[in-house]
Amino acid sequence: MSKIIPYNKNLKNIKPYEPGKSNSRNKSKLPLIKLSSNETCLDFSNATKKKINKINVKLSVYPDSQANTLRDKISKLYKIGKKNIIFGNGSDEIFFLICNAFLSKGLEGLYSKYGFLIYPLAIKAAGAKAVFALEKNYRSNISNLISKANKNTRVCFIANPNNPTGTYLTKSEIKQLREQLPPSCLLVIDSAYSEYVTQKDYSDSISYAKKRTDVVVTHTFSKMFGLSSLRLGWAYCPENIAKVLEKIRPAFNINAYAQQIGNLVLDDKNFLKKSIEHNYYWTNWLSKEFEKLEIKVIPSVANFVTIILKNSYNANMFAKRLEKENIFVRKLNAYKMSNCIRITVGTELQNKTLIKFSKKILQELK
Repeated sequence: MSKIIPYNKNLKNIKPYEPGKSNSRNKSKLPLIKLSSNETCLDFSNATKKKINKINVKLSVYPDSQANTLRDKISKLYKIGKKNIIFGNGSDEIFFLICNAFLSKGLEGLYSKYGFLIYPLAIKAAGAKAVFALEKNYRSNISNLISKANKNTRVCFIANPNNPTGTYLTKSEIKQLREQLPPSCLLVIDSAYSEYVTQKDYSDSISYAKKRTDVVVTHTFSKMFGLSSLRLGWAYCPENIAKVLEKIRPAFNINAYAQQIGNLVLDDKNFLKKSIEHNYYWTNWLSKEFEKLEIKVIPSVANFVTIILKNSYNANMFAKRLEKENIFVRKLNAYKMSNCIRITVGTELQNKTLIKFSKKILQELK
């Protein structure tokens, strides 16, 4: 009998991340309405589609390991140095790179209680202790985060706006957090949904990070830019941090096709403008419609809304009943928010179909 090969003991208490549920293989005649993964529901302009169709990638050749063309575009667009940019296979990979570089046994990684689940996963995989701070009204609480930090805290993750709640921290709150964290702690600001935010007291924090050597800001092409399937993320890093991360970044982690399409979509200003307008209108519309149904909604500035039901039973039944109509939303049991449901903003037809069935289901649950 073969012996079981021992594996990294840091992985024993880690549960795999579960992505948003989809029933794409279902033979149901009903149209699939997938509102469980925060993907954009909009298409690029026809001009951009034509350019994408003309992309010619030589499959036998490795991609540019430094993604130089895309690096140049991001550098100019965000007014940052080329050496300050690091790329990841989605921003998730960057979180793992950061944890592997700055955490180990005896150290701690800090995050907000309802923060993105990849944070504690990456922290634990690096052998460190994952520590969370309680939130207030589903918002990261600066005082609580600071109280949980100590001399062993090396990384603090903040999603701003946050997933799965959609709430955000203001520019002044981010500054307060950074200034009161231990000097040896790296602040990582996950700005995956930043392009959707229209509030004047918000910033993706790159302008602030440029003034410091202890702040990293991550971005992704998976949300506003509509490239979830290509897994493309990047981060602004102080040069000292970028040099460390480059030591362990896989040399060819960004494929050639992703590099070229990423470069193209950054130029599609009409698509980006349409995305912001669509999201602003329909997040407000969905929030108001659920409030009319006497369902509490967490105020969101991202491309989703999270609703709070009476209890976990109601939340579970609500999601199950929607699935029968081939509508998929995100249950939040893994976040210890079992009475909540996260719903991505869809097309006009998808949003109205969702509300149509929600009215019926919620009435029955009463």
